[in-house]
Amino acid sequence: METSPLVRTAQLVDSLRIWEIRNTPQSRQASINQDEVPWENHESWFKRKYLENGTNACFVLDCSGETAGYCRFDSESDSFRVSIALDPAYHGKGFGSLFLTEACTQFGKDKNLVAEVKKENESSVRIFQKAGFHVTSEDGVYSYFERRVQ
Repeated sequence: METSPLVRTAQLVDSLRIWEIRNTPQSRQASINQDEVPWENHESWFKRKYLENGTNACFVLDCSGETAGYCRFDSESDSFRVSIALDPAYHGKGFGSLFLTEACTQFGKDKNLVAEVKKENESSVRIFQKAGFHVTSEDGVYSYFERRVQ
């Protein structure tokens, strides 16, 4: 029996699945850094960035026990940069905006959230808009989004 998707804080056990999702061709194409991330670098980076750092956060979308996506919040001077990716098997099913909205809620209040989304990635643009982000500027490649969580 399929259960409702659950948004939860990422744990070390999620690291492999997050790495797999990050390295799918679809995720890499949508990323600023399109290089494949080697496993040797990922696990220690993940541990240091999200499990040992009290400022950053990473959430996963758990669908019937499978990690279907991740949403990261990385601290910058006065804001948090948001990055989200779903396994391609979960694209087009309405999970993206629900996941992003719930991850933002769980991350907490009184935080300024920002994101860079490739304008050609129309589904991600819609996900951020549905989750309450608004465009603050654009250039030839990116739409720059912001949302204040209160």
